[in-house]
Amino acid sequence: MLGSDPIAALLGAGLDARSPQVVWKGYLRKLAAAGCAVTMLGPDVVVPDGLDDETLTVLAELTQRFPSQAAMPEESTGKLSGQGQVDRTGEQINARVTTYYRHITKIVGAQRAPALLDAGVITPSAGIYIPFSHMVAVAVPDGTALAHWRRWAAETSGDRFELHTAPTLLVPGLPGGGVYLFTTPDTGADHQHPAAIGYAPVTGLNLAIGDSIVSAGQVTVPIPPTRMGGAPVMRLGPCRKLPAWLDAALREHGSQSVPLSAA
Repeated sequence: MLGSDPIAALLGAGLDARSPQVVWKGYLRKLAAAGCAVTMLGPDVVVPDGLDDETLTVLAELTQRFPSQAAMPEESTGKLSGQGQVDRTGEQINARVTTYYRHITKIVGAQRAPALLDAGVITPSAGIYIPFSHMVAVAVPDGTALAHWRRWAAETSGDRFELHTAPTLLVPGLPGGGVYLFTTPDTGADHQHPAAIGYAPVTGLNLAIGDSIVSAGQVTVPIPPTRMGGAPVMRLGPCRKLPAWLDAALREHGSQSVPLSAA
């Protein structure tokens, strides 16, 4: 029941928020090879005391141009022009990460960028785009909601071990809660991912369980070692295959918009 998916072993492995771009490239390529659609998000900026006015000005410009945790804008020129914001394979990831760092350097300056990145004043951010990743995410806002989710899962599944599950990710802003990630079969074969025959995707469906939201819709989940307000996203629990009881609940009660609570 608690079998781990290989994705869990990749999330944040060998990285910290100050890892160089070559490490980010390898990390995101591995996630893409495992079936995750990855996207770059606006960098996290934490302003320490003692920065000069010019540095403060360029950091403010950076956050205005690329707001933290917002999807990076589509590229209109160069190799990534017309390639969207999400990478489902590793083909464009090297260029994507290089361009990301180039945007940062262009705004804060080539002289400042290395020091600001090394000091953790600016840290890169990335996420998994759920509908292109054959995934379902469960966002649990706090500890009370986590207890409710576990009770509902145990009652619905008939499996008491659901009372003791851990979210896949601990995410700043969800104190005492977190995000569960579940994988679903891939129905579109390519050279990396074989197709699952006879499986109808749940893409686009959403379901409320108390204050928790189960979603296979337009959701991006930040991944380690992304920081939010200086606090890190961390991997905690496994990334399991979507259990039949949750698949059935999502199909029966889910909608294309976020519905009222089903429990």
